[in-house]
Amino acid sequence: MKKNVICGNCKAELSTLQRSATCPQCSATEAEFVINLENNETLKIKTNEQGIWKYEDFLPIFKKRISLGEGDTPLRLAQNLFSKDLQLFVKFEGKNPTGSFLDRVSPLMVSDAISRNMDSIVCASDGNLGASISAYCAAADIKSVCVIPKSTSPEKKVQMTAYGAEIIDFGETIDDSLDLAKKMTDVKRYQATPEFNLLTIEGAKTISLEIVHQLLSQTNNVQLPWIEYLVVPIGSGRLLYSIWKGFKEAKRFGLIADQELPKLIGVQIKGYDSITNAIKAGAAEPKEIKRRNSVDHSLGDAILTRKSVYGVKAIQSIKESNGTSITVTEKEMINASKKLGKAEGVFAELSSATVIAAIEKLNRKQFFETGAIVLAVITASGLKTSRAFQKSATRLKKVDSFRSMGTKVEILTIIDSKEANFGYSIWKALGQSLSLQAVYQHLKELSSRKHIVEIESTDRQKKYRLTGKGKKLIQKMSELEELLP
Repeated sequence: MKKNVICGNCKAELSTLQRSATCPQCSATEAEFVINLENNETLKIKTNEQGIWKYEDFLPIFKKRISLGEGDTPLRLAQNLFSKDLQLFVKFEGKNPTGSFLDRVSPLMVSDAISRNMDSIVCASDGNLGASISAYCAAADIKSVCVIPKSTSPEKKVQMTAYGAEIIDFGETIDDSLDLAKKMTDVKRYQATPEFNLLTIEGAKTISLEIVHQLLSQTNNVQLPWIEYLVVPIGSGRLLYSIWKGFKEAKRFGLIADQELPKLIGVQIKGYDSITNAIKAGAAEPKEIKRRNSVDHSLGDAILTRKSVYGVKAIQSIKESNGTSITVTEKEMINASKKLGKAEGVFAELSSATVIAAIEKLNRKQFFETGAIVLAVITASGLKTSRAFQKSATRLKKVDSFRSMGTKVEILTIIDSKEANFGYSIWKALGQSLSLQAVYQHLKELSSRKHIVEIESTDRQKKYRLTGKGKKLIQKMSELEELLP
């Protein structure tokens, strides 16, 4: 058996120590690990091993190995969500040691670093990899340096701090952090940033190898049905490509017999959906997002990226699988996370919950056949961003509160413009769009909040003018409207 690093472009056989995807001979970003069998060799799942190391035959070779018990995450049938329309299975990666699928990646990179006698490890991360790398570095007694966006959740920072990492806050998104981390590579400092290390692909592909093993192994004499669709969150496109590579290797080396590979469905957040847009446009590669988006970077931070480094490969993978990609909004993501928790008892990181939002959206459009078998990969635990979840709920309540102020602000504007200043005339100025009684109720509430005062009162009518507080409210609402897209 040979495990080589090959450039997919110029076909050059590179050093087995090559970790960058960039080929040193042709400069194409096409380098990857390739397994070639000789004679009658076969690859086997080592059932005597634990977690990802069951798939050691499919992984690069390391002189030393570190593990915290990663892998063997649950795959189960959803009991309530979409049960009338399809069979939904959930693969919950939040059960890994530090709460995300990146615990499949870190042991490979840290094993590689200690096998090379490195002094320290640096990585750029949205927080999940930083937390994971820090934990494995602590177990291996090697220093970790994590470059993270300023929007990284406090929970992830706490994890990194607990594991003894040196934290550098830099930039608004992961793209900014990548630029700095790349410059920090040194002779004795190992580069563990996913975008710059091929082992990320090898670690993440164990998700699909494990799915294959779980689906095709009988549990309590029950054989699970084979999946038709696999739904994955997309940021850089790396995870989706890794999963597709794992499925193809499972097929190539005989783990999958007659089953067809699942159709991939990628999910992105509106405003950071370059891969989805490229697929819709029939383009081979995504465009870089150059403008600053209005997305709250503390919510779906794990998949917000302007540069989809693995975008081309993700697009190729989706097309090869006859799949698709879809965009969801922040609100849809938040609602999906709530539904997943309340209906299935799974607390998902907000970015992970995009897969449920996508399934709901596609199901409404009747994209799936009745009874279709769908698997959603939940990449991380909601404990990673619990404050962000609370913040999002509060933010939505505030938005609803602003909306409820709409009629009151309109009334204030009418009074301020001297178009009308008593109940009946205000009602007419509003186009009689609500009852006269409702207008009087609004006026009563505005008066009690000291936004208006009576300037004249008779038995038949009350006239009003704005207070300084009322004028200030109109001004602030006007400023808010200018900020809205």
